[in-house]
Amino acid sequence: MERTFSLELNENEVKLLIVAVRQVMNVFAIAESQSSAAGEPVTSEYEPVQDAYQGLNKKLVDLLGPVPDEKPFRIK
Repeated sequence: MERTFSLELNENEVKLLIVAVRQVMNVFAIAESQSSAAGEPVTSEYEPVQDAYQGLNKKLVDLLGPVPDEKPFRIK
């Protein structure tokens, strides 16, 4: 059963969560690259987890809304 939670986070906390989620996504990318380089098949059981992290990343980026011009801010 899926549950929904309400949290109060400031802008910096959301940015920190984005960084953490992207780090996990980067680890998946490295693992895939290493598997491919070793000639091993990439297991598909990680796809739902990767999709969940990508969805979470999108939600967090959307939470920040438009980026103000007066502050340095970088999200790729």
